[in-house]
Amino acid sequence: METLVAVIHIIVALVLIVLILVQDTKSGSIGGAFGGGGSGSVFGATGAATLAQKMTRWTAVVFAATCIMLTIFSSRGHRSVIDNVVTNQGAAAAPATTTQDGPVDLSTAVPADAPAAGVPANTAPAATPAPAK
Repeated sequence: METLVAVIHIIVALVLIVLILVQDTKSGSIGGAFGGGGSGSVFGATGAATLAQKMTRWTAVVFAATCIMLTIFSSRGHRSVIDNVVTNQGAAAAPATTTQDGPVDLSTAVPADAPAAGVPANTAPAATPAPAK
């Protein structure tokens, strides 16, 4: 169904382009751009709608309808990339609790990146001064 609507959409787009290019301009001169000439006629300033104008209107309505249908088709069944990410925070944060020698007491374990005894954890080593030039 989606393919059929897409094909109809492309055909309608091409027909709409041709219909717009075939029509004459509404204003033949600069005076028509500001509402001059023919504004007192029975059908208004533009006159009666021609066959090409009516066809353009209906083609535009069909084009808009196929746009809406294709949007609905594309939104169904597709999810965000973020929805597909599997979060497994519990497995990544849990450290190993056994070794070759047996169970490990995690309350006394020291992380490998812990500072040496007697050095506060939040201090950085002193910067060495740059040699003078």
